[in-house]
Amino acid sequence: MTRTPTLTRIIVAIDPGLTGAIAWLSVADDKIDLLAVHDIPTATTTQNRKKKSQLLMAATVPLIRTPFCVAAVIIEEVSAMPGQGVTSMFRFGYTAGALAGLASGLGLPVHFIRPQEWQRAVRQPKGDKDAGRLRANQIFPNHAHLFARKMDHNRADAALIGLGWALLNTPTK
Repeated sequence: MTRTPTLTRIIVAIDPGLTGAIAWLSVADDKIDLLAVHDIPTATTTQNRKKKSQLLMAATVPLIRTPFCVAAVIIEEVSAMPGQGVTSMFRFGYTAGALAGLASGLGLPVHFIRPQEWQRAVRQPKGDKDAGRLRANQIFPNHAHLFARKMDHNRADAALIGLGWALLNTPTK
């Protein structure tokens, strides 16, 4: 019996926000590999005598438009959270929308996934932000150095967002 060649798809997964991250995963049959993770490019500027981070769109383009054929860009579906200020929520939503617009403008298919969906798919235990970092270390042990610091929880989330979407959207044999 002849085996059909494996088709590898590259997906870009984004944990949006100014402290978010972008992950690249390869999906082939029932094998999903994490290729890399990068923090969202930002710069600190001064506005009204306050230091603020802002998205560096030009630096983000090459992270989304890779030299590989990207099958999909997956972005965590964000919404307002209780207790968050109006200004910070606006900035968060603006960044998420800018990332979605950037991917769409590059002609890439954009999909959104709710946190509850990807967390359930990757079997992430409920808990603090460290739960995702610990789960990413379990699933991607060869990339544990990418999730070594407490502040790397966004990198872990980006990797798990991509994995969760792939698990939910890859046909099983």
